[in-house]
Amino acid sequence: MQIMRANEFNDQYVREKFSKTFVDGFGEDLRYFTEDKEKLAKALEHIFILENFYITVVDEDIAAITFCTNGDKLAIQHNKKELRKNLGWLKGTIANVVFKKEFQKPPVKTGDKIANIGFVATAEKYRRQGMASTLMNYILSLPHYETFLLETIADTNTSALQLYKNLGFKEIKRTKQKHTKFSGINYYIDMAYKKNG
Repeated sequence: MQIMRANEFNDQYVREKFSKTFVDGFGEDLRYFTEDKEKLAKALEHIFILENFYITVVDEDIAAITFCTNGDKLAIQHNKKELRKNLGWLKGTIANVVFKKEFQKPPVKTGDKIANIGFVATAEKYRRQGMASTLMNYILSLPHYETFLLETIADTNTSALQLYKNLGFKEIKRTKQKHTKFSGINYYIDMAYKKNG
């Protein structure tokens, strides 16, 4: 097992493998666009800014991923034409609007010693093997950060919330959602972890 930045993974299929792991983690939340996981992974391959992600690699597979950076760096930069090509004109157009609104806004709090973490996901075949907690412990040990923020975790993602609590994250904000009936999500939860505190 190795942990590295995603752009350092020397594999010609890095985007394909990365996208499949992302879809394993978040495909359920994006099923409106397509229920076909392969199609969704293909549609999303281009969107990830790999230098802003860390990955756990096992036997040339990407087992787990997470976004981690400070400042106003983004995790995702999508191309409207690519989304339309892979998801169709209507759903690609809707994805363009949703992705801009949800994934391309700057983090709530930035600074030299503050890390923003997001998109923590584990590939299906590596679940319940400690991949996400190993990756998160690596992130929490990075010496140039003192505070780590996790934003907009769905209250329905109970396994992720439990992982973060076990690692020492504390809830700092809870935002009620307007469209609970459609999404099933009641609240988005923000959490923080401070070294030595």
